[in-house]
Amino acid sequence: MRTPNALRGMVRFWLFDLGSASFLGTALLALIMMLALITGSKQAAIPIALGMIQISISAAIAWQFNRLAATEWASLVPNYSNNIALQSLMLGAIATSISLAACLLLELEGGLDQVMLATLAGVGFIYYCRRHINGFYLSFFLFLLLPFIAEITDFLPDWVIGLVPFLTVILAYLTWREIRGLRWHSDARTVYLNGLEMGWFWLPSLGSSRLMSYFDKLLHPVNFFLGPMLSTILIAMPVLALLVTISNSFSGMEFPVLFVVSQFCAVTCTMVHWSRIQRWRSVETLYILPGFDGKQGLIEAFANAQYRLLALITLIMAVLAALVCWLNPEFTIVLWSHIVLSTFCACCMLLGFGCAAKGAMHITLSMLVVVFHSAWLSSSLVALRDGEQIISWLVVDIGLVAISVLTLWWGKKKLWNGDLC
Repeated sequence: MRTPNALRGMVRFWLFDLGSASFLGTALLALIMMLALITGSKQAAIPIALGMIQISISAAIAWQFNRLAATEWASLVPNYSNNIALQSLMLGAIATSISLAACLLLELEGGLDQVMLATLAGVGFIYYCRRHINGFYLSFFLFLLLPFIAEITDFLPDWVIGLVPFLTVILAYLTWREIRGLRWHSDARTVYLNGLEMGWFWLPSLGSSRLMSYFDKLLHPVNFFLGPMLSTILIAMPVLALLVTISNSFSGMEFPVLFVVSQFCAVTCTMVHWSRIQRWRSVETLYILPGFDGKQGLIEAFANAQYRLLALITLIMAVLAALVCWLNPEFTIVLWSHIVLSTFCACCMLLGFGCAAKGAMHITLSMLVVVFHSAWLSSSLVALRDGEQIISWLVVDIGLVAISVLTLWWGKKKLWNGDLC
């Protein structure tokens, strides 16, 4: 098969499909963040950006293969499956080449090992999704691996790191064999539709309890589109963070718990409006429910629930940061204020931009806030590790509070503007 034929329809397949476009957009944002970090003085976060490129491309490839398995007529179109496989191979090779070249040219300390480990995780995820269709629900946890890659590479012995390239090649070969024998799967369409609606996120249900019922009532109607998952996240997140914090204290390890929780909070706020956009047909169902005084009453209720969600997230971050401050004498009140305020600003902006979003592409663009927040928080932590004062970061945080609150107010004005008439 000639190469030009294999590339036919690539733009339509990859950029006009919401799932793969979102993951490719995340990879592009990571590339932009990497270029911005190169021009700055802080390059410690570059391996994380490169790892995000690898993982995002892997998630996009896994999504396309899942979509292929959900397409009943795929076998009827000549070379359709082969084209998707070759296009996936090309994207993976390009992304890996860029990441490896950046590590070698910039001479990043430990960067090559981190990129190879991220590549192994991505290829392993693709292979797992081919063996288990429902495995794609775990894609979100793949991204949670990023903040820990540096610690994992430092923890693993050198001989294990040396095996990573060989393991990656073996998994890539096994994945290719799985792809060549890809057939239609009855569960793939369910995964595809659920992924579009829920943003490729999954958590086990905590069941029905008083605490879950309280959170569900407190967050209504913000949680109407996301369902009990929002309450599950807000309960499980601080519990898991607490366990990891205590484990860090006793083991002497330095996992960036607050950084991960802060990113988790930001993504959760994005998920609120992602599910609202994907389940747009459910808006009318919410509208006709008793308890809302017309369209404006629904908007006011939704906005007030967002305020409660924002207050709850800020409280969770404040308590967790206070716990870390108590367990770690090097953790200052300035750092506590910086982490809490930066998380508040990021979540506030994401909720505001989410209210104004009219389509999934708008939500994807709002993920820029998550990227900038990650770079902002990580740069301050690196500066603190280098013995610098972060009072300037805190001053900027205070200024961003006003901007983020204005963004939330502006978003409320745009929520369902022109809809539900």
